[in-house]
Amino acid sequence: MRGRLALACASVAAGLLLGPVPAAHAAVAPVLYGVGSGDHPGEGLVWVSASSDTAITSITAHLYAPGSAADAQEVTEVSDFTPDSSTGFANTWRTTAPLRLADLGTYRVVVDLTDADGDTTTAESTYQYELEANLTDLQATPQSPDYEHQDVTVSGGFTVTDPRTGETTPAAGAEVDLEISNGDDKTTTTGTDGRFTTAYAVDDPSSGTVNAWLRPAEPWYQSRANESVEVRAVQSDTRVTLDATELDVEEGQAATVSGTAEVYLDGAWQPLAGADVDEIWQSDIGHAGAHPVTDADGRFSGQLTMSSTGSVEVQVRSGTFLKWSPLQTVKVYVAKKTSLTDFTATLNKYSELTAKGMLHTGSSVPAGVDNKVELQYSADGKTGWTTMKTVTPGSSDPESGASFKGTFDAPYKGYYRAHFKGGRSWQESYSPVVYVKRTPTRIVDGNASPEPVRKGRTITYKGKLQHYTSGAWKAYGGQKVKILFRPKGASTWYDMGNTYTHSDGTFSKGFTASKDGTWVAVLLYPNSTHLVSSGREDYVDVT
Repeated sequence: MRGRLALACASVAAGLLLGPVPAAHAAVAPVLYGVGSGDHPGEGLVWVSASSDTAITSITAHLYAPGSAADAQEVTEVSDFTPDSSTGFANTWRTTAPLRLADLGTYRVVVDLTDADGDTTTAESTYQYELEANLTDLQATPQSPDYEHQDVTVSGGFTVTDPRTGETTPAAGAEVDLEISNGDDKTTTTGTDGRFTTAYAVDDPSSGTVNAWLRPAEPWYQSRANESVEVRAVQSDTRVTLDATELDVEEGQAATVSGTAEVYLDGAWQPLAGADVDEIWQSDIGHAGAHPVTDADGRFSGQLTMSSTGSVEVQVRSGTFLKWSPLQTVKVYVAKKTSLTDFTATLNKYSELTAKGMLHTGSSVPAGVDNKVELQYSADGKTGWTTMKTVTPGSSDPESGASFKGTFDAPYKGYYRAHFKGGRSWQESYSPVVYVKRTPTRIVDGNASPEPVRKGRTITYKGKLQHYTSGAWKAYGGQKVKILFRPKGASTWYDMGNTYTHSDGTFSKGFTASKDGTWVAVLLYPNSTHLVSSGREDYVDVT
C-alpha cells in the first residue's frame, strides 16, 4: 500500500501541469527547401525540393556565375522540371536536360515557385556545379591478413565525369588518399588508366575499413558507391596454464604467479614465445600488477604484493594477430583481523528497517565476494539468528573503516546485529546487538456509503483506527486519517482530504459524489513510534 500512496501523490502533482494545446492553421505559400545536383553531379541535372499547400505548377531557376555581384546578369535559367521520386523524398523535382555551363563552382540560384492557387515565392539558394569522381573496383588483398601475411595491398580505379561536357574519363595522375582505420593512412597517385595500388601493414586487431578518396584540383564530389572495403586480421587462439590457482601469503609478502602460455597454430597448441602476459589484481583500495614476457618455452613468472585478499587475473595480452587468452585467476589469501563498529538499526513507518555501521579490516578493504556484511534478526536476541539482507561495504579510508548500509522489510519489533563471515582472508566478527520496535496500526470496518449513490449527493467513508499495544488491538484516537479516491479506469489515487479519529478510534468524512470509483482510508503520517496502515478499498457506483 505504501508504494501506491507515493505514486498517487506524484500522479496528482503531475496532473496539475497538463492541459490542451490549441492547433493553428494558416494558408501556406510555396516554400523552397533547397537546390542540388543529386547523387551524380556529373550528369549536370538540377534538383529542387519545395512544397506548398496546393500543387506546385511552375518552377524556374535562374543561375548566376560563381562570385558574381548581386546585380549581375544571369548565366542561364532552367524550367524543364519534372516530379522526381528517385531520391525517396516527396516534393522533389529535377530537370530533364543536362546543364552545360562554362565554369565549375558554386552558382547562386534564384528560384521562382508558383502553386495551383496562384501563390508565388521567389527564394535564393546555391547550386554546386562540380566534377563527379567515381571509385571502381576497390579491393584489399588479403582481406583477412594473418600472422604470416601481415601486409595488405589496396588497389582500385577512379573515373571523373565532367558536367560541362558529360564525358567520363580515367582520373590519370590524380592524388588518392587512403583512409585506413586499422593501419597508417596512405597517399598514392593514379596511373594513366586511373588505377592505383599500394600496400600497408595491419596494426590493429579490430575490424577495419579502407576508404579511397580522389583529390582533383577542381570542385568535385565523390560518388558513395564502392567507397570502402573491410579488412579484418585473423587472430590465433592463445591459452594460459597456471602452476597454481590458489596461494596463501602473509600481509606484505609477494605472491609469485607463474605458468605456461601457448598459441594454436596449424591445428596444434605450441609454446608461445615473446608474448606479453598481464597479471592484474585490483580493488577499491589498491591495485598491483606484473607483466612478464614468455621465454622460448612459453614460461612466465611475475610477483605481486597485495594489500588484501583478492584474485589475480592472468591473460596473454591481445595483439594484432593474437587473441586474448581465456581469463585465468589465482586466488591469493591474505589473512587480516576485522571488527564491526557503530552499528545502528532504525525502523521507519513502513516497517522498513535500515541498519548501518562500519567494517574495519586493517590496512585494506576486502575484494569481491569477501566484501560482504550480513544483517541478521533474532526474536529474542540470543537464538534463531536469520540473515535478512547481505550488503557490500563502500570504499573508504581503511584506517577509519568501510561504511555499510541496508534496508529491508522487518517485523515490528526484534533484535539485530551485523555479521562479517570472514574466511581464509578475513577473520569473522559481529557487531553489538540492538533492539528496535514500532507499534502496528490498522484500519478496520472501512466502508464508503451509500452504495450506489446519486451524483451530487454525499458519500461518506467511515472506519476505525486501532493500534496494537499491551498485547491487544485498541482504539487509537486523535490521529489524522487521509481519504483517497481513484476514479474508475484510472491508476492514480487522488487526495480527497483529512479527518481525525475520535477517542474510540472511529472516523468519518463526507464528499460530494461525482463519478464512479474506489475509496480508501490511510494512516499515512503516524508519529515516530507507530506504523502506517490502510483500510479496505471500497468501490462505489455513482448514478
